[in-house]
Amino acid sequence: MSNLASETTVFEQLEKNLPPVFSREEAARQMGGLIKAKTLSNLDATGNGPWVKIRIRKKVCYERRSFLQWLRQYVHQ
Repeated sequence: MSNLASETTVFEQLEKNLPPVFSREEAARQMGGLIKAKTLSNLDATGNGPWVKIRIRKKVCYERRSFLQWLRQYVHQ
């Protein structure tokens, strides 16, 4: 399987498994710990994290579609 096919499969699985809105912790869990919740927090603090985020009390949540678009760009940096 080519690199591009593997990457496509990963993104298809994430799109299937992630709920419409999810926390940083859920993002880290769904990605098998490849990106930690703290890393997402640090990226958000510097303005380099996922573009659409929602704060629910102390939790930051992301919207699936925009998160996956951001992740595709992040992977190719």
